[in-house]
Amino acid sequence: MEKDDQRNLILALVLCFGLFMLYNMFVLEPQQKQAEQQAKQAQQNQIEQTTSPTPTIRPRDEIVQTELSTNQRVVINAPAIDGSISLKGARIDDVSLKNFYETIQDKEAQRAAGEIKLLSPEGTDRAFYATVAWTTPSSTTDDIVWTQTSTGALTPENPLKLNYTTDIVKIDRTIAIDTDYMFTITDVLTNTGTAPVTLTQQAQLRQRALQEHTTTPVSEQQAHRGVLGVYGAEKNQQVNYHDLNQGKAVNKHVTGGWNSLTTKYWMAATIPEQAEEVTMLGGTLKQNGETTFTAGYSLTPYVIEPGQSITKTSRIFAGAKRVNVLERYENEDKIPAFTDAVDWSWLFFITKPFFWLLKIFQSWFGSFGLAILALTVVVKTVFFPLQFGMYKSMSKMRLLQPEMKSIQERFAADPQRMRQEQAKLWQREKINPLAGCLPIIPTMFVFYALFHTLAVTIEMRHTPFFGWIRDMSAPDPTTIFNLFGLIPWNPSAVPLIGGLLHIGVWPLLYGATMVLLQGLSTPPADKMQRAIMRWIPLIFLVLFAGFAAGLVIYYVWSNLISVVQQYIIMRRTGVETEFDKFIAKRFGSKKPA
Repeated sequence: MEKDDQRNLILALVLCFGLFMLYNMFVLEPQQKQAEQQAKQAQQNQIEQTTSPTPTIRPRDEIVQTELSTNQRVVINAPAIDGSISLKGARIDDVSLKNFYETIQDKEAQRAAGEIKLLSPEGTDRAFYATVAWTTPSSTTDDIVWTQTSTGALTPENPLKLNYTTDIVKIDRTIAIDTDYMFTITDVLTNTGTAPVTLTQQAQLRQRALQEHTTTPVSEQQAHRGVLGVYGAEKNQQVNYHDLNQGKAVNKHVTGGWNSLTTKYWMAATIPEQAEEVTMLGGTLKQNGETTFTAGYSLTPYVIEPGQSITKTSRIFAGAKRVNVLERYENEDKIPAFTDAVDWSWLFFITKPFFWLLKIFQSWFGSFGLAILALTVVVKTVFFPLQFGMYKSMSKMRLLQPEMKSIQERFAADPQRMRQEQAKLWQREKINPLAGCLPIIPTMFVFYALFHTLAVTIEMRHTPFFGWIRDMSAPDPTTIFNLFGLIPWNPSAVPLIGGLLHIGVWPLLYGATMVLLQGLSTPPADKMQRAIMRWIPLIFLVLFAGFAAGLVIYYVWSNLISVVQQYIIMRRTGVETEFDKFIAKRFGSKKPA
């Protein structure tokens, strides 16, 4: 085998290996990890069930309705959320998010039962609640029953007022809710005794650990899940659920910040007054065979003299990670880096501008899908100078193919001389062979940044595009293997290879646009490399079939723009493309005999 052929073969093998690594990283490896973690968790659950008493689990609606009927709860009725607050511990433990649903079917039917239920009372299968408690050396308000002193439901116009009194301290609590997801808790503490009393405030989130927390779904691989917060000057501090379950904890003594438990789209956060010295806490509690994730903060103890009163304010966020809402809290309420609750990745300097542009285009066109297409035009315009150089270099290389072939034939026995003559030819024609490769490097960063932006921002969740795409954050729901729904069969249910059989219309369009781009490029001289290159569109087609439809739509549109740009440049430089040859062969006139 000639050295050039060896080089081409090596390049082809490296490319195939890279594609396999991508497929392994985004598809096979997450599936394998999920299966292993599920098996491990099932084994652990079996061990815990045989060694620990099983806690009593009751339905969420049963607990809420029973306690509402006995006046142990106060209803929440706000524009963005509904639910209730338990008078036991004044817990915020029943929060459903309006306008966000479990499935696209729930959203389309506007089913209240399908709303995202973010917080749930203790004793339910998905227990997750927030509490702000005061402790003394001998007692705590965590489990006491408060007395409601206001009337009616908690609304933005009607705060909830509570009272708790002992022989040494009186606490008057006011809980307010805004039009989005923020609860503001204001406590007035009065020492009613004859001696000083020391009190400590602790705000805490408690979430019952579930198997889904430690077995991250493939759809949430790109976002942090677990404890997340800003601890003083330390921003974007993260401990995922798996590490929490393995015993990792948070204990930071800082001034200001916030602490939360979060998934890709949803978050509950505890936020102290920013001038307070606090200890940020996070970890796990294990009781009665159950694991509970915790996150929150503890204030420095306060000594209240007899007859003295102090006022302390804390806040609880419980809602969707909508960037414009987080941004408002960050700017108006001075909550530091609150928009970083969205996992922007290490390429935040690209992902944040991408999202900013998408929101502007969405406001202009009224469609997130059209915003993606508009962003594509912007990206292609910015990269056009690089792309122009690449396409121009490719066109010149194609024009020089006859001379290159002549050099290869004349100096086939002297490879060193062949390379020297090729270098002279490139120098004379002012061609840089690397000009076609260098633009690929920045586009790789753009690919990852846009992929990440569309994967983690809630603004694309359950957002439709034209036609059959009802949710751009999910893969194309159609598949060629059941004739796009005409056959009542789900190919993805096939064991082992089901994921490879779910190939929809948009992934097929992506593969077709890759074929068009290949038709504009110079085919490799080596037969083996040429054969391998023919398989690349199919490999990428299968890889992209599992990606969010919004991302695939972006790349189909991007490829189409690239095809038009490259074709115009190559025609202006006098290059006949493979596409021209195909048209001439199929539709051109026959030469006279």
